[in-house]
This record gives sequence, C-alpha cells and structure tokens, in this order.
Amino acid sequence: MPITPQELIANLGDLPPLPQVASQVLRVSADPDANAEDLRKVIAMDQALTSQILKISNSAMFGMVREVTTLTQAIMTLGFSTIKSVVIASSAKNLYHRGTVGLQERLIWEHALVSAIASRAFAKSLRFARVEEAFIGGLMHDIGKSVLGVKFPERYGTLLRTVYNEQGGCLQLELDTFGFDHAMVGEALVSRWNLASSLQSAVRWHHDPLHAPEEHQELAAIVALSNQLALEEKIGIGDPRHLEDASSQAMEILKLSSEALAGIKEGVRAAIEQDKSMVAEF
Repeated sequence: MPITPQELIANLGDLPPLPQVASQVLRVSADPDANAEDLRKVIAMDQALTSQILKISNSAMFGMVREVTTLTQAIMTLGFSTIKSVVIASSAKNLYHRGTVGLQERLIWEHALVSAIASRAFAKSLRFARVEEAFIGGLMHDIGKSVLGVKFPERYGTLLRTVYNEQGGCLQLELDTFGFDHAMVGEALVSRWNLASSLQSAVRWHHDPLHAPEEHQELAAIVALSNQLALEEKIGIGDPRHLEDASSQAMEILKLSSEALAGIKEGVRAAIEQDKSMVAEF
C-alpha cells in the first residue's frame, strides 16, 4: 500500500528549514515594489552568501567583461531572478554537504549542479520562458537523496554504494528500503520551503514527467533530460540507461525527435563545458 504524504513527512521527522537569509531573499525578489538596495541589505547580512554571489557573478558562466566587485553591481548585472537561483543554490549546497562530506556527497552535489546548468541550457534552447526556474529544478531534483543521507546515514550510504558499484537504479531500492523514494522526499522539502508548485512537481516527477500536472510537465521533462545527460557525462551516481523511460516521456512532452534531441544535447554539453567554472566556485 503506497505511503501517504503525511506518513512520509512523519517518517522523516523535521525537514531542514530554508535558511533565514535565503527565505528573506525569496520574499524580497518576489515583491514587485522591491529594488536592488532592498535585496542588497538582506544579502549583506550573510558574509558567506555575499562572497558566493560575487564569485558566481565573476564566473565564466555570465561572461562579464568587467570584474564585479560589489553586491549592488552583482544584483544589477545578474538581475533578481538569477540572484534567487544563486541563493537557492548556496542554501542547497549546505544541505547537500551536511554531515561528513565524502565521495557520495560530492558526487550528488556535482550531479545536482551540472543538472542545473544543463536544465538552464535546455530551457534556453527550447525557448522555455522560465529559464531560472529550470536551473533551480535541476539543482533541487535530487535533494531528497541528501535528506535521506542525513536522516538515515548508514542505511542510505549502503544503498548508494550498491547503486554506485552495480550501476543500477535507486528508486526501487529506496522504495523497498524506506517505503518512499528520494523524489517524494525532495517534493516534501521543496514544499516546506514554499518554492513554486512547478518546482515541487519537477522534483517529484523527474523520473516520470508524464505524471506531473499538465501545466508543469515541460519543466519536469527538462529536468528529466538534464538528469540523464549529467549521468551520460559520468557526473553522479547511477547508470543513465535506467533513465531512458523518463527521457522518452520528456521527448513526448517536448515534441522532440531523437535527431532534434541529439542536436540540442550538443549545445547543452558545450554549455556544461563553458560553465565548469561555476562547479569549481561552488
């Protein structure tokens, strides 16, 4: 009998909250009357976050001609939407890196970041209007793995080692072990963080995008393709062949032929190569 969302959260216990500064940044960036100074005041309260934003602003990803040296410059140059993505990325990294950071944790984080870069590139190529939302969807799609690693370090560590050594799929193993999988856990966290319902759907259904609500299927499909591409590039834990069904669903949703997808993937791979500096900065 499937576990209910209420039982899922009860079994997980308390989910990590979104850091206070990140929560305030999301609130300010969503306010149509807010300006760059309002955002600067919030971000400036967190030295680590300020440093992260300046590093990312000067990464090859954004191709700045001049060095960005102040928060105001960064906000004006990148815009509220991109700043929001960087803030969520910084918050997500803290969760991905909670506890002891070993090979598994690093692989999951690098996979998340490369999936985010790929999602952004897919979104641009497909003319998906919400490019930064695609970035966040890619970044957060496997956040449930980190929650499981924090909540059940020994059992989940053993499970990931099995996936890593046998290059299998993890969803069924998670269901057999816990009664829920990382996509369900990730959805619970993203919901707790009050992120958009479209992001909740992308996280929940990135292995099965046709089951996402129709209005959110395109985003879930983009994240599904990015997830597989990152594994094809050997970044992450698992065999990309286990994601072929999800990618077939994504192609159906996005009305992509195999030839069209292959052409788009070349551009996405080029974007990943160009943006590797962002992975290094994080």
